[in-house]
Amino acid sequence: MPLRSDGTSDIIRAEMSKILPGAGKMSQIQRTRIFTFGVITLLLGYEVALAQTATEQLVRDQRAVVRPRPDRGETVTNRPRPELDPLGVRAGSFLVSPRLRVQEIYNDNIFATDTDKKDDFITLIRPQLDIASDWNNHAFDVRANGTIGRHADQTEEDFEDFSVGANGRLDITQRAKLRAGVSYDRLHEGRGSPDDVRREDGSLPVEPTIFDVGSAFLTYEQWFGRFLLELNGAADQLDYDNVMTEDGGTINNDDRDRAIIAGGLKLGYELIPGYTAFVRSAVDHRRYDNLDAFNPRDRDSDGYLIEVGTDLNLTGVLFGDAAIGYRSQDYDDLRLDTVGGIAGRASLTWTPTGLTTASAFITREIIETTADAAAAIFETSGRLVLDHELLRNLLLQARVSVTNDDFEGIDRSDTYIAAGFGVNYLMNRYLRLDLNYDYLDLGSDAQDQDFTANTVSLGVLVHL
Repeated sequence: MPLRSDGTSDIIRAEMSKILPGAGKMSQIQRTRIFTFGVITLLLGYEVALAQTATEQLVRDQRAVVRPRPDRGETVTNRPRPELDPLGVRAGSFLVSPRLRVQEIYNDNIFATDTDKKDDFITLIRPQLDIASDWNNHAFDVRANGTIGRHADQTEEDFEDFSVGANGRLDITQRAKLRAGVSYDRLHEGRGSPDDVRREDGSLPVEPTIFDVGSAFLTYEQWFGRFLLELNGAADQLDYDNVMTEDGGTINNDDRDRAIIAGGLKLGYELIPGYTAFVRSAVDHRRYDNLDAFNPRDRDSDGYLIEVGTDLNLTGVLFGDAAIGYRSQDYDDLRLDTVGGIAGRASLTWTPTGLTTASAFITREIIETTADAAAAIFETSGRLVLDHELLRNLLLQARVSVTNDDFEGIDRSDTYIAAGFGVNYLMNRYLRLDLNYDYLDLGSDAQDQDFTANTVSLGVLVHL
């Protein structure tokens, strides 16, 4: 923190001006505050002389106590920490950010079953590379990351996931922007998924289901005074690999391959700075590649969404968005019910102090499924996250969520309850440690679908 010639910092001077509004009438409380700020000022001066000492950490803790209100959108997890944030590698007008994360995880129920549980240790290796532009106008970034999972005992569950993508923004004018992006992911399906083929009758697969996802999007945003016009389009292509079974057979997943094309229109009006009301409509077109004897239903469908909502931002202390509307999906196969109902989302982030952030999220949406005779899943989910900065470089998090999956067309409802906590220790610019515990409970109306799982992970993140 820079010091003025009189030995005080900008923050200290601002705080002293609050308690010394005029002449020298001072209460005992004011004298105490002045004495406290004087001590801090001396410590700050000592920091300049003796950097990277125990005193420096004490000064940072004191500085956090008197830090000003957070900037708009600033939270405990994303606020700048100049002394701890990675610098990256400069390459012309681009910033290259390589990182490597290694985690050791213990899972007491890796197959997500209610009986005959199997526990295992899993080592995750996660390399990542981000290259982002540092331009005054426009923006472009590319990214690549992977997750290599290795099990100590159940080696058939090993996997190699990866993702690559690029995003760009063209600033046509200060009030008109064009955004676009493409990505390709190769992932594996979790054993707790209701669509996991191991949960169907018959011989179990010997490994998880692998699938590919190719995605692209295009968005145009234009402001006319206080009016907002936004047009967007997106396309996804999903391709599932076949899976070998324990008895030597093959599970054909071609019936799950599909393409999704969607487009939308958003109209908004900025009521006052920080408040934008909007109405949005969207349509989507879903086409499956094949039918087979295992899943002979024609799941091709067309859907739409109409919603109204608002964005809000109250000087960074309280910000979020909310929308509510009607969502419908109509299937070509007459045996599949048309799914429709109230849908929406809401997110709210509250930063009561510079050291604590509380975030709440609620969503209700139609989720695609190939389970049994269900047309789709109407999912309602809520999540609460509490982040606290115990020290400048020690962050704590507690989280809890409840999700209900209502399978449309069949008598089945799944309820997921999850809770966990984590500790993130920022050692320096290059090294971070994290410790996490998570609990997951699934209660289902379907037979043999219930399960509970406990996971503990210890990770290290190395970055430049």
